[in-house]
Amino acid sequence: MRRYLFGAAAGVAVWWILSLLINSEIILPSPMAVLGSLNEVIKSKEFYTALVSTVLKGLLSTSLVIFIGTSVGMLMGLKKGLSEALKPFVTLLQSVPVVSWLALAIFLWGIGWKGPVLLTTLSLLPVVIINTYSGVLNVDTRLIEMAKVYGVEKKKVFKYIYLGSLLPFMLASLRITLGNVWKTVLVTEFLCGDRGIGVMIAWARSYVDTPKIFALTLIGVTLAVSFERAGEGFFERVLKRWKLS
Repeated sequence: MRRYLFGAAAGVAVWWILSLLINSEIILPSPMAVLGSLNEVIKSKEFYTALVSTVLKGLLSTSLVIFIGTSVGMLMGLKKGLSEALKPFVTLLQSVPVVSWLALAIFLWGIGWKGPVLLTTLSLLPVVIINTYSGVLNVDTRLIEMAKVYGVEKKKVFKYIYLGSLLPFMLASLRITLGNVWKTVLVTEFLCGDRGIGVMIAWARSYVDTPKIFALTLIGVTLAVSFERAGEGFFERVLKRWKLS
């Protein structure tokens, strides 16, 4: 913890020195200017409305990514024919530029909450699918054959062999999703959202309010780190219960 605090303090010190050298609030505002802007932001009612909107989009996108990605990845790993059929679609999801999905979302729904959710889900979905698929392929087939020989129940085979092999990959998927979903939501809100922290950043950019942009960015970083830590803690508790059951 001390090293973490020392690193954070060193980062702020470097930031402060660079802001003095550059001497331009538009290019690099000082830490004090950003803190002052942050204080103004958190006092406004607009911020809390935007925060709730961003959090809801992030939670919905995360749920869709984890549910769809895990389900599709498991099916691809268990069914070889399905795997060959779906691989081109997963590659397509990885390859299509975000701007193309953005144009499609605007054509379909215009400016609103659906575009950010769609873009965030499509951006993160391939990673979860591939992670889960790799986890299923990582299952030791010898253990499955042994379980069949000894007549082990299918439920136990699924729980202790398949899920046991999948858990590290699922944890990696959760970390990647929770670590990236918030910055993706903010970017998509910036591009096609009607409310949210990303929209506030877009308005701050229009008014060339760099300290406010930095302040909102700090809020976004705090949001990402907080949810990532909370998600990991929740997953670890579930893992402990799973081992004890």
